[in-house]
Amino acid sequence: MTRNRELPQFEILKISKDDIGRYAKIKAIYLDGKITIRWGLDSLTYVNLKSVFSARVFDRMPNLNYEYKLLNFYSSSRNPDETRDYSGFIECILGKQTKQIEFKCSETFAGNIEWMSRVKRCEELNHLKWKD
Repeated sequence: MTRNRELPQFEILKISKDDIGRYAKIKAIYLDGKITIRWGLDSLTYVNLKSVFSARVFDRMPNLNYEYKLLNFYSSSRNPDETRDYSGFIECILGKQTKQIEFKCSETFAGNIEWMSRVKRCEELNHLKWKD
């Protein structure tokens, strides 16, 4: 898969929850630099994203350096009752092997993916900056 270097890249560092709520720790990479952010997650997205983030699709041996990238797009499909189902996608990388994995997400999360993909500079994300 070739990447469009114009689009931001989102490396998933951690999926967890704390006293504030559920979140993804993401390294967002834009043309002007990198910023690590806290991306809040709703319960549906958290459960499904955590499941695919912990998937070791190529080999289950310990100490392998898997990378997970949240991709810049989502899909939606209409249900018979006029509601919609949304899916996000991650790319699982191990060395030269890559696999795209779909996960169910909320409409809100899909909207956040769309918004984050339109951000052009790291400074636009300062309000989400990870605080250690």
